[in-house]
Amino acid sequence: MFKHILVAIDFSPAWPVLKERLDCIREWGSKKVTLAYVMSSRYPASPEEGHREHYEKRLAEEAASLREMGYSADFDIRSGEPGARLTEAAHDHGADMILIGSRSVGAIHSFFMGSTALDVLRLATLPVWMEPVGFDCEECMDVILLATDGSRAVREAEQVFVDLSAHFKKKIALTVVADDDSEVENKQCRTHLGGLAERVDGLDCRVVEGDPNELVAETAREVSADLTVIGKRGRNPMADLLLGSTAEAVARRARRPVLMVPGAQ
Repeated sequence: MFKHILVAIDFSPAWPVLKERLDCIREWGSKKVTLAYVMSSRYPASPEEGHREHYEKRLAEEAASLREMGYSADFDIRSGEPGARLTEAAHDHGADMILIGSRSVGAIHSFFMGSTALDVLRLATLPVWMEPVGFDCEECMDVILLATDGSRAVREAEQVFVDLSAHFKKKIALTVVADDDSEVENKQCRTHLGGLAERVDGLDCRVVEGDPNELVAETAREVSADLTVIGKRGRNPMADLLLGSTAEAVARRARRPVLMVPGAQ
């Protein structure tokens, strides 16, 4: 379903991981990859504009290796704030997903974690796949997890989950409710998940009580989710200024791949 993927590349240890992911999801129908590299003044050690030719050569080599994998591939080098330039490049090239690497909480942040990855997640108007460095995607079609609160803001995330579910062996839909939610609200959540179950064969529906900021990432680890799909916005409209508290918490805590899907604008 993701025909054209823009990949944020920084030639760090994240790149081999992202390349492996691209190889893994080719069977989903992905056809084209654009490698995007940003020369930023944000960090003292960032490359200068005079190094552009060097990076063009490296990107051309990596694009050629992707063509050998069966992709149509090109590259783009930009200067400026990484998050803004990456989302701008994705729009300019007509990509329908951004793939970016991340590091686990507590690790020393590389160019593409911390502010850059979160900036991309906040700014992007298309799905963003965040791939943790060190995650082995060899068995990448086993478990997919959807985190949903049943709101209109996550309808696009639910549709992506439905579309991708055919590629996975086990499908789980999770709703986390507050301890003080009423029985009526809990029943509404179960009814909504029941509707999803009619669209996804063999769906495992779960409603749990607690803090979604913790339980979504915790469940992903417990079920060994190969991909967690979550909407970019939650119930609180003010959270649209950022990601939504749950989405940002999952992005920060994730040790496994996360696909963040924006709601309708």
